[in-house]
Parts: sequence; structure tokens; C-alpha cells
Amino acid sequence: MPAAPLIIAGAAVVGATAAVVGTAKSISAQNKAAAAQKKQFAYERQAQRNASVRERRDAIRAARLTGGALVQAGENQGASASSAAIGGLGSIQTQLNSNLSFLDTQTSLANRGTEQSVIARSQQSKAQNWGAVSSLGMQVFGAAAGKL
Repeated sequence: MPAAPLIIAGAAVVGATAAVVGTAKSISAQNKAAAAQKKQFAYERQAQRNASVRERRDAIRAARLTGGALVQAGENQGASASSAAIGGLGSIQTQLNSNLSFLDTQTSLANRGTEQSVIARSQQSKAQNWGAVSSLGMQVFGAAAGKL
């Protein structure tokens, strides 16, 4: 049997094996990258939560300080039961509620954005994986068609 067909067949087997191994390694690396990115997003989400908690605490503190100053001023002037003092306290509480609602909305939007980033990255990884499988399939098909 001539050596050339054996060499060609051997090269085809080596090439196909390399393509399979390369595709498998590529898929594995993409999956690891996607997992690492999920961890990154989890850390970023926790940092956002921490910032949100701090902002909420600061808003509550500011409202309490302002309300305390208003009560003290009302007591000093003998007007603590006046409609101005009571209305001022109500206004402070309303502003606090509005600020807390805004912070809750911002936190919710940030969380949704992070979740969508994770989903998008996962889908990109899947698309790349299937692209690699498709490319391998086409290479095998091309090699097989060349032998026919």
C-alpha cells in the first residue's frame, strides 16, 4: 500500500482530533469565563446593595437631624404645637419617604441591569460554544466530502 494515502489519512485523523480537542477546550474556557463573570456581577451587586444601605441610612439620619432641629426650634419659641411646626415635621417625613422610594427604585433597576448582563453574557457564551461545534461539524463534513 502506498505511503501517501496513509499519511493523508493520518493527517486527517490528527486534524479532526485537534479540532475536537480545541472545540472542547474552547467551550470549557468560555464556560469558566461565564462563571467568573457571574461571580463578578455578584460582587458588584453586593457593592451596590452596600451603597444603597448607606444612602438609606444617611437619608434617615438627615431627616431625623432636621426633624430634631425643627422640634427644638419650636420648643425654644414656644410654638412646638403650632401648625407650622407640625407641618414642617410632616414635610420632612414626606421628603424622607420620597427619597427612600427613589433609592429603592434605583436599587431595583441596578439589580435588573446586573441580571440582564449575566443573561446576555451567558447567551453570548452559548452562541460561541455552538459556533465552535458548528465549525467543527463543517470541518468534518468538508474532510469527509473530500474523501468521496
